[in-house]
Amino acid sequence: MTDVLTGAHIAGCRIEAVAGRGGMGIVYRATELSLARPVALKLIAPQHAADASFRERFERESRMAAAIDHPNIIPVYAAGEEDGRLYLVMRWVEGTDLHRLLRNVGRLEPLRAARIVAQVGDALDAAHAAGLVHRDIKPANVLLSGDHAYLADFGLMREAGSADTSAEHFMGTVDYMAPEQFRSDAVDARTDVYALGCVLFAALTGGPPFPRETVPATMSAHLHEAPPLPRTLPLAFHRVLQRALAKHADDRYPSAGDLGRAALAAAEGRSVTEAERSVARGAAAPRPATARTERQQLATTRLPGAGALPRIRRPRRRWRGRLLALTTLALVAAAAIVYGLDRTSGAADPPPPGGTVSASEAERYAKAFAAAYGSENVDRLAHLLTADVQRVTPTDRQRGRDTVVAAYKSQFDSHSTIGFTLANLRASGGAAARASADYTIRYSSGAPVTGRMTWIVIRDHDKPRILLIEARPS
Repeated sequence: MTDVLTGAHIAGCRIEAVAGRGGMGIVYRATELSLARPVALKLIAPQHAADASFRERFERESRMAAAIDHPNIIPVYAAGEEDGRLYLVMRWVEGTDLHRLLRNVGRLEPLRAARIVAQVGDALDAAHAAGLVHRDIKPANVLLSGDHAYLADFGLMREAGSADTSAEHFMGTVDYMAPEQFRSDAVDARTDVYALGCVLFAALTGGPPFPRETVPATMSAHLHEAPPLPRTLPLAFHRVLQRALAKHADDRYPSAGDLGRAALAAAEGRSVTEAERSVARGAAAPRPATARTERQQLATTRLPGAGALPRIRRPRRRWRGRLLALTTLALVAAAAIVYGLDRTSGAADPPPPGGTVSASEAERYAKAFAAAYGSENVDRLAHLLTADVQRVTPTDRQRGRDTVVAAYKSQFDSHSTIGFTLANLRASGGAAARASADYTIRYSSGAPVTGRMTWIVIRDHDKPRILLIEARPS
């Protein structure tokens, strides 16, 4: 695929630089001209765009990804075709991924690992609530910008139960795939719960739960072997991982969010207080009688060590399977490239268009939030927030500016606030800047409320805005 020259205009964006290349096209750093904001622009090679089945798949998956609104999922701004090239416009975020981080540091401190998994669990809950199953959760698809995690590579997502099964068994990475994916079984939200359990295991130990020399041996281990629990693994996580990696979907956590909350509780040495429940809807919802079906098939599935692959239904049109397999690999690479992960060796890396949020800006927005809250100024609060802001407390969660502002207005209506002060405020800059502080809220009547609050601040429409508010009352 021929490079587009720097400065060229495509899909309403100005090309700034090549961010990276994949088998299906090129990803560029670009500026969306109408809003003057940095974006990642992915262009699909013309020869693939000319394939009718590929075009249909690309359009369907673009709609699926764009329909999910969550702070831990990369927003898709636009998708379409121009001059015979399919394109996808996404938010630009600078960062790394969990796979590279683990390769560099070996394993993570338990609390950090749990926090990352909890964020990915929240993102998966949003996908499952939309009736979608990701099917390829792995460290390389967990992108990190500071302490903020993003779930990437929605090219593998499918409507659970979709009739399009021609590439079902080319999808996913065997180190992190659930047993039902090797048995041609229907999948649901709990398939992603298993994979997220594998990611948690890797974050805590430095590698996947069943490392084997061959693909068949790895598949066999997922199907038949209990997860290893090394002595280096904190005891509090043993029960969490045993349940997350249960061979039968009915024995796992009902939602990815439940797994994330259990991991956080294990890291913090406390019990989970929130009731478990499945949030999956539509085709992603748990199937009835799953355990009986899986146990029957597990008894008849044979994988003789590192011998032949299990009997898997192959698509009649082999070229289509190969094409979609290549698409899978390309989308994985492209998702990493979007975050500045794949850089040209030895080349000077141009700065991303737009800019990051400085530590002083993050600190200023935290103070502005406190001032707006203390004066019960809902209009000022709304001005500080992104449209897709999320507010999280130990017992509640809201998403979207209108919903979050309505929650604060309800608090103001029930308690007259006379002050909101911060102490021990600390901030760090970046594409997703972070500020944390101890807070004290004083009311006209009753005792003050204290706790710890964290804000994630990004540059949105060329101005800093608060993307995430996490409050933990004392």
